[in-house]
Amino acid sequence: MRGVCGDNLALHRAVAAAPSNHVLVADVDGAVYGHWGEVLAVAAQQRSILGLVIDGGVRDREELRSLNFPVFSRHDSVRGTGKQVPGKLNVPILIGGVQVSTEDLVVGDVDSVVVLPGERVAAILDEADRRDAHGYEILSALRAGHTTLDLYRLG
Repeated sequence: MRGVCGDNLALHRAVAAAPSNHVLVADVDGAVYGHWGEVLAVAAQQRSILGLVIDGGVRDREELRSLNFPVFSRHDSVRGTGKQVPGKLNVPILIGGVQVSTEDLVVGDVDSVVVLPGERVAAILDEADRRDAHGYEILSALRAGHTTLDLYRLG
């Protein structure tokens, strides 16, 4: 979703239009306004939207936490917004220098957000599973007394 600095009408439209079990990804030019807050989070939850990634500001951070609604934003701000510019939905956008399209998979945790290109999701997830399995093997070996120097052949 592409909106404009200081206006959140596009976010209201995106919540109404988004399919359930999707994450909203919004570009509002990194603006320091409270584009999203408790009201939009509750509206999104009622439509089974899973979370928000926004290149801009949000407000009501404590309420968002208590709602257990994941929000990844550039800023926190109480600065108000207008509701006049409809923005564009279902268009490729740039977030933090990364292009995001509707068919991409967006995954976030307490450390970061990653965007997996839609056409490569299956291959990337397979590789991630292999990497996780290897990580568990390493942890098991460490617990059995091996060192990282031995396991990674560092010395």
